[in-house]
Amino acid sequence: MSARLIGEVAGWLGTAAAEGLTAAERLVLLIVAERANEHSRRMWSHRGDRRDDGTRITLTELIADRAGLTPRGLNDALQRLARRGLELRVQIGTDTRGRPVFARKGHATDYQLPFLPALYELPPRPVDNGSSDAPEHDR
Repeated sequence: MSARLIGEVAGWLGTAAAEGLTAAERLVLLIVAERANEHSRRMWSHRGDRRDDGTRITLTELIADRAGLTPRGLNDALQRLARRGLELRVQIGTDTRGRPVFARKGHATDYQLPFLPALYELPPRPVDNGSSDAPEHDR
């Protein structure tokens, strides 16, 4: 568990860059952050991630279950995030048409928390040329 990444996402969700995200999109970001390695930002699975019958659960199933989403609902949320520049799925290749591939038979989708962009950049600091209308003590 990465408390630092959860804090990063929680802080970012309060910025203008996160305006318009749905509750599902916000929750998916937090779930991936909770399981992500602090340095690689890749989501980990745990040994205890099992179904009632003892078989392993995929990260996709884990996210959908925790977020209370259907597979279709999760896919829609992931696509909306990707359109905003927040691709959480790790691309493993491309298909014959050049589209990204995230999973294939024998390889489930992996997830990685992207770096969260700021919507606005601060303007460059003005160059001080020595001429100012400010009083002498404020310079």
